[in-house]
Amino acid sequence: MKIGELRQHCGDCLIIDLCAEPYNELCICTDEILEDVSEEEYISKVEEIRRTAKRNWSNKTLKALVRRQYVK
Repeated sequence: MKIGELRQHCGDCLIIDLCAEPYNELCICTDEILEDVSEEEYISKVEEIRRTAKRNWSNKTLKALVRRQYVK
């Protein structure tokens, strides 16, 4: 499912562990830049960042790093 289709159905998605409270800055499904990214693709990007990083990034930083890859 695309992230934009989740529409605040918190807990009914694969990325709940990477998200925050509804309407929080970290809330992933309200991010217009990520709305066309699938849940699986987002998880894959996060796992790739975690594998290559030399530190343990917060979910907020992971979101920013993934977002940067989709900003045109």
